[in-house]
Amino acid sequence: MVVDKDTNAAALGLAVAGEGGSFAYLHLGTGLGAGLVIGGGVHRGARTGAGEFGHQVIQLDGPPCDCGNRGCIEALCLAAVARGDLDEAARVLGAGAANLVGLLDIDLVLLGGRTVAADPEPFVRGVAAVLDARARREGTREAAVPVRVAPEGRGVAEGAAQLLLGPLFGRADG
Repeated sequence: MVVDKDTNAAALGLAVAGEGGSFAYLHLGTGLGAGLVIGGGVHRGARTGAGEFGHQVIQLDGPPCDCGNRGCIEALCLAAVARGDLDEAARVLGAGAANLVGLLDIDLVLLGGRTVAADPEPFVRGVAAVLDARARREGTREAAVPVRVAPEGRGVAEGAAQLLLGPLFGRADG
């Protein structure tokens, strides 16, 4: 039996489908999670806790989050979505993405999930603007970290299949 997060499966599916380098797949739906691919492999952390992206605290006195903390990216972002303020939701998402880029030196941010799919343009524009202002890639000609919507399709299913079948056919899941 294999158990993993849906965001890790989606990130693995994207990597297997040809998305190269190191990237973060940010999934915004009923919650907010991330799948991280570093050096071509899914990064799970020492205890599989990597990717709990939505529970980064960015506002110390912020609103309560379901996790028990206050001011988490997830709570702030979902509250903005509930108010219909997608620009604010994208700004909050961008702040978290900038933290990831600064910490992990990733090459690309991919956005997905039903909230993003319903109206992707404000999210791509807003996250890219924050990354452009706050997160630069050192040592490259193009300093801005690109942001785009993850290709739609069967990413989670393909990644989940890869988790099971990859080791049997000689491809590690990362």
